[in-house]
This record gives sequence, C-alpha cells and structure tokens, in this order.
Amino acid sequence: MLNNILIFLLGLVLLYLGAEMLVRGASRLAALARIRPMIIGLTVVAFGTSFPEFVTSLVAAFQDKVDVAIGNIIGSNIANICLILGVSSLIRPIDVDLESIKKEIYWLFASSIIFLLFGFGGYISNVEGIFLFSGIVVFTVILIRFSVKDRKAPHVEKIVRPEADYMKNLSLSVRMVIYLVIALIGILLLVTGSDRLIISATNIARELGVSDIVIGLSLVAFGTSLPELATAVISIIRKENEILIGNIIGSNIFNLLFVGGLLATFFGIPLESRIIYVDIPIMMIISLLLVPIVFIKKRFTRGNGLMLVLIYMLYNIYIFNS
Repeated sequence: MLNNILIFLLGLVLLYLGAEMLVRGASRLAALARIRPMIIGLTVVAFGTSFPEFVTSLVAAFQDKVDVAIGNIIGSNIANICLILGVSSLIRPIDVDLESIKKEIYWLFASSIIFLLFGFGGYISNVEGIFLFSGIVVFTVILIRFSVKDRKAPHVEKIVRPEADYMKNLSLSVRMVIYLVIALIGILLLVTGSDRLIISATNIARELGVSDIVIGLSLVAFGTSLPELATAVISIIRKENEILIGNIIGSNIFNLLFVGGLLATFFGIPLESRIIYVDIPIMMIISLLLVPIVFIKKRFTRGNGLMLVLIYMLYNIYIFNS
C-alpha cells in the first residue's frame, strides 16, 4: 500500500511539472509563430494531453477489451467538460472569445452525432472507422490553413509576451525549437505521470476491495483525463484561457475521431445498448450545455463551474449504482 501511495504522489508531481512545461512551451511557441494560442490548444496541447486515452484504449483493444476502450473515450469526454472545465471555472471565471471557438464547437457536435449514428446498429465498422479518422485529418488541415492565414492579422501581435533576456539573444528558429522541446517534454511528463497515477490508484482500489468494473468506469476514464486537468489548472493560473478551452474541445474531438476512428478501423467497435442509449446521449447533452454559456453568456462563471462539477459527481454516482 505504501509503495502505491508514493507512486501516486510521484505521479502528481510529474503531472504538475508536465503541465507547466507544456503550457509554457506551447504559449511561447504560439507567440513566436504568430499563431493564436487557441490553435495551439486545439492541436499540440489537445493531442498531447489526449495521448493517455489513445494508449489506454489501444492496449485495451489488443487485450480484447474494446468495451473498456470505448468506455474510456466516452467517460474521458464527459470528464473533460464537467470536471476539467468545471474545476477551472471554480478557480477563476473564464471569458470566451466566441469567434475563436465557434467553429470548433460545431466540429465537436458533428463528431458526437456521427459517432452516435454509426453506433446505433451496435457496431462501428472498419469503414466507418476510416471515415471518423479522416475527420481528424480534415480538422487538423483546416486548423493549419487557418493559422497560416491568421498570422497576417494585426491582432496576432498582441499575443506576443516578454521573454527572458537570455532568450532574446537567440535567433527566432532556435527559440522556437527550444519551446517546442519544452512542450514535448511536458507531454512526456504528463503521459508518464498519468500512467503512474492510474496504476497506483487501481492497485490501491483493488487492495480496498473495489471491483474491476467500477475501477474501469471511474478510475481509468478519470486517470486518462488527468493531463487535461493538470494542463487546465496551470492554464487558468497563467491566464491562458485560449489554450485551456482549445485543449478541452480539441481533446474531445481527438478522442472521438482519432482514438475512436483508429480503434474502429483496426478492431471494429461493438457497442453495448447502455453505451448507445445512456452514456453517449449523456455526453452529448453535457456538450449541449456549452451552447448557452459560449454563445450567449460568453463566460464560464463559478456558478457554471459548480453546476458542471455536480453533474460529474452525479454521473459517477450513477456509474457506481448501475
């Protein structure tokens, strides 16, 4: 038990260090490349923090536990919005730039709807998996094209923040490489830290007599969302709101199209009726809660954050009692 507790604490430290490095490197990289932090959040940060979901789901699929993999995808998406966005809003209210995020919200809804439609028959086929995966390719290409076009806009200059004097003496290309390496090291630390946390928490839960089913539905989905949570907390502390929002939405799109798409392409995804009629609809309803907040209020208040966290707690109570 003591060894698992120490490993758990080590995982927390790695998560903090990884999140700090990822947010710092990504925000500086966006500034030097004259790219909106939102774009960096939707791509580099979102893909990096979603890597644990990908690895966990892939390993589960190879072990013929595709139901665990699909549960991880859906559970992580619910955690990303309710827990991560909720906790971040409780720490500090989050202002939302509607024009920066509107199209990505549409992509999130479209991805969720297509995923549900493909799964209605109880099975997402290899062909449908290829279609889902092609969606993340198109999404990424569109973001890259937009970022290149957006670099010419005058407002991008406001993104640039002061750097340390010793960094200013280096060439632009060298500084960009340094910040990219910092961000990649941050991703590596996040993946390692979340892995340690999942393993140690699972071992502790088993020693306490918690069943494997409950562990899979709660700890695995929560554990693979820890990189997003750590990154979100650091982002809100550093007032990098665009990276925070971009990370959450980008991670959910990545989970559905990239992780879900690849799993269906190579393994096919059988879906239980509960996933089709309960969990995926809950995920979509929670995503719909973003509409009035983003499109009307344009601000996540502490009240919104409390509501989201309570929804997440109720969902987990439902999991434990279903």
